[in-house]
Amino acid sequence: MGLTLFTYLAAAFAAVAALGVKGRGGGVRAFRIAAFSGVAYAVLLATGYLLSEDYRAAALVLVRLAAAGAVTSYLAFFRLAVGYPYAKRLVALDVALAAVAGAALWALVFTDAYLVDLKRFGYDFVRFEGSYHAALSIAGAGIGAAAAVTMAARAAVVSSRVYRQHLAVMALGLAGSVAWGYALAIVAPTSTFLMGAYPLSAANALFSVLAASYAFSATRVFQARAAVKAVAAWAVILLAFGLPLGAAVGMAFLLRGAAPATAVLLAAVGFAAAGHWAESFAKGRLGSGHDEASREDLEAAIAHLDLSTGRESVLGELSGIMGDAFGCSWFATLSEDDSGGLRRIYPEDDDALVAAPGSPALEALAALERRVVFKTDVVADEAFAEQKPALLAFFEALGAEAVVLAKEGRRVVGAFAFGPKRSGADYDALDYAAFDAVHGKLFVVAYYARHVARESLLETVEQEIGLADQIVRSIQQHIDPIAHPGVSVSFRCESPRGLGGDLFDSVRISEHRWFFVVGDISGKGLNASMSMVILKSMIRTLLKEEKDFVKLVSRTNAFIKERLPRGTFFSGLFGFLALDKGSVYFINCGIPAMFFRSPGLDSAVEAQGDGKMLGFVKNVEPFLKTRKLALPPGSRLLICTDGIVEAESVRGERYGKERLARILGENKGSSAAETVDAVVKSASAFAGGRLDDDITVVAIDYEGLPKEKKR
Repeated sequence: MGLTLFTYLAAAFAAVAALGVKGRGGGVRAFRIAAFSGVAYAVLLATGYLLSEDYRAAALVLVRLAAAGAVTSYLAFFRLAVGYPYAKRLVALDVALAAVAGAALWALVFTDAYLVDLKRFGYDFVRFEGSYHAALSIAGAGIGAAAAVTMAARAAVVSSRVYRQHLAVMALGLAGSVAWGYALAIVAPTSTFLMGAYPLSAANALFSVLAASYAFSATRVFQARAAVKAVAAWAVILLAFGLPLGAAVGMAFLLRGAAPATAVLLAAVGFAAAGHWAESFAKGRLGSGHDEASREDLEAAIAHLDLSTGRESVLGELSGIMGDAFGCSWFATLSEDDSGGLRRIYPEDDDALVAAPGSPALEALAALERRVVFKTDVVADEAFAEQKPALLAFFEALGAEAVVLAKEGRRVVGAFAFGPKRSGADYDALDYAAFDAVHGKLFVVAYYARHVARESLLETVEQEIGLADQIVRSIQQHIDPIAHPGVSVSFRCESPRGLGGDLFDSVRISEHRWFFVVGDISGKGLNASMSMVILKSMIRTLLKEEKDFVKLVSRTNAFIKERLPRGTFFSGLFGFLALDKGSVYFINCGIPAMFFRSPGLDSAVEAQGDGKMLGFVKNVEPFLKTRKLALPPGSRLLICTDGIVEAESVRGERYGKERLARILGENKGSSAAETVDAVVKSASAFAGGRLDDDITVVAIDYEGLPKEKKR
């Protein structure tokens, strides 16, 4: 009986796989008919087997219906083999296949041609075959074999590699399904040795359905090495966990007579536990640690590009890095020009306009939610159906096989194009993961290429300050100033190394409201600056899409955790100034100091409360809390990062919050700018004239709305 349970589970897995396939068209419709006919075959045959001991008449009907389901499934797979991957209208073929399915249903279910009777005695299954049983069985299996052969033949001639691989995988899955089903459903009942395996015969639907569902979901070609590794991994898992599970389920069903409910419960618990252990084993022992290490090396190589050497030198070095990492035959950089089009800027001797402003290609790129796009994705993924013609034209114009996009919202700042691999292989899932991992670093290079002129025009600038520092400073200063009657805002954002990860940004939401963020990205120097640039751009992008304050911060956390270099975290504060209401709403994400001074208070008080830094946990939303702080006229907010609070004297003593509160109290009558200067000078003097860490200090003075604004 344990084998029957396995068949039910196989049917459930096949149904889940079939439901996961998205899309429309004749191919998907044929697959769904094939998949659910196969699932029906498994369920009907297993149920008929269970009932054949005591309910022979009902069992006979179920097994006959199961045979009809198998034939229908193979017919639908044959239709899929002829039409895949294109949604061809083959009316004559559809009518012919429907007629064959109807004839099979009549012959198998409503006559004695296939089965006359059946009976089970314990584990011994006896089948009384009709006069045409062998012919009908061979014909049904032949339809499945013909479908598999058709898929294999079309795989040999179709031009697209990804479709070629899809057809080959489907052919193998269907061939395995036919062989398994014929051996266990047709041959096994006549063999004393194999008779007990009969309940497993209907599990064959799992092979064909999983293979076809892969074809409808996979958009990238897998490499033989990765495939062999995956097969070996699953073989280990099946041997290590599948066999013990089978033994445990078998032992549980020995108890079915005395305690059937207990037997089912033990089997279910055993299956769940073994599945969990197998998953943990696969992730821990058979993961892609080497691949992750390679991606980290690639990130480090891009992060250490010397931006001060000039654009052509930087892009040339990046080309070498990418060529070594991905084996691409060529590498090109595209950048947004002054008119809003995409122009090829590297190699330098090929300054060509690739996508004009407002062109279908540029509109399609702007509409994409993905940042990494393979040509095989565009060809095979249903999600690209609307943009497919424009995107394929873009890829053809470049001659590229992969593109990494650098976007600010819907605006394409730049792109990196990769030619075919020198080995002749296609870009695969591992390449996609690597591109996705380094996207943040590439975004900074794209921004650099867009906003920095050619090397020959920057010699004077390079002598004064580094290009990287120039870019970072320009990005830091690109804010919407909080300019409003009744409020004064001043800030200082500095790094002792010229490059740092401290951040202040403000965005105007409406006449009386501004969003702002202040904080510190972990790390030092260029790496921290690159992360700061990326994070600032992403927060602005999310702000356009997300209206919920908590979800905005939660999505920012997810971006830091998943996209920025491993170990990156952000300690800071997100806020909304509602000046028309005299309030500030904020979410503390580990800001070390936020002081509030009200005209009704003699001293400054801490206002930030507890907060969770971003980048440590995958889902931080349950820990986020929005706070509201009323701002009476004459009040002041002072926000500082840890560069101020943790500044140390020559004796190792920290500056601390007490000194910060005292400076705030001593500057009651000073302006916001004067207060910021006083804090920086005080901390610098305390540290012996030099601050060793990045600092950000923000002061917000609120005097209330003018009377005419209040009316």
